[in-house]
Amino acid sequence: MGCQIGKTNQIQIRSKYNNLVGIKFQEAIESSNPQLKYLQHQWNQFEIKDFSAALKFKQSDPIRFRKYLMNGALSSNRWPLWKVSLFVENIFESGCYESLLKSQQNQFDSDIEKDLPRTLPGHQEFHKKSQALQNVLKAIAIYNNDYVTGMNQVAGFLLLVSGMDEEEAFWMLNYLNINPQFKFFQLYQTNDSQRNQFEFVTKLLNIFHKHFKSQMPQLYQHFETQDITQYCYIWKWIFSLFLQTFPFEVVLYFFDFMIANNILAIISLSLALLKHFQSHLLKLDQDQIAQFITQLQECSDVFDKSKHSDHLCVEQIISYATQFHEQLGFQRLEETLQ
Repeated sequence: MGCQIGKTNQIQIRSKYNNLVGIKFQEAIESSNPQLKYLQHQWNQFEIKDFSAALKFKQSDPIRFRKYLMNGALSSNRWPLWKVSLFVENIFESGCYESLLKSQQNQFDSDIEKDLPRTLPGHQEFHKKSQALQNVLKAIAIYNNDYVTGMNQVAGFLLLVSGMDEEEAFWMLNYLNINPQFKFFQLYQTNDSQRNQFEFVTKLLNIFHKHFKSQMPQLYQHFETQDITQYCYIWKWIFSLFLQTFPFEVVLYFFDFMIANNILAIISLSLALLKHFQSHLLKLDQDQIAQFITQLQECSDVFDKSKHSDHLCVEQIISYATQFHEQLGFQRLEETLQ
């Protein structure tokens, strides 16, 4: 259960979110994808409605559990599955979140205030100052005695997926920030004493370019010839964790895959996206490529089955990403990051 702060508002927003994203989105993807109808029937036997039920599922068949999450969870199951995938047990410290919110103003308040209206601009929950988002960001800043711009996007996303449960979104964000398998916080950290201010992002970019060149040399050379720099696409994909570059519905499935694996899933997914669109991208010039990448953010045919090279088929992208993640040894995180 979430904390009691702003409980009435949380219930209203949670109900609205479940209607707009949970139920309607689930119905839409199931109607267009018979496989998901089958999966829903198959997995509903586990009644994945809370942490203990999801934990039972994972303990009964961990390989099956991971495969299900990687291939995209149903919206009604997503949050408990994420928690169980990341936590061995429900480790939320009782009373800690409420205690953090009672703290006096801290040195990061002004930075948080600036970030509130910038958060997930496509979602009306954050069009105005969001008390829930402000609470989560305040708590995370005090708990870690640090705050970096960029955390607001992830916090807002986690709030939406959790059904606006502030306390659970806070603990999930904190875990993703500090867990060595994810290191979200390091994505946004800067070091003013070094010329390279985003050291971790740069490391991920280097890994991406190495494998992009080896796995898709023709497309890599085409991007070089057309002067498509990393700032046109991959920098944004990594730095925003896809949150500012793809439709919300797509990012949900990307996060399923990421949470089932590790931070290098960003690279696997990026390579998969390029492979999926490779034949189409090879036909485009610089301006057309830039326009196409921009249009991905507004793509609506996310479960298109037509096999057209310019349509975004999430199922195919996840399949490619799974192959890349295994073939390139991305399960061995520390070895890859060295």
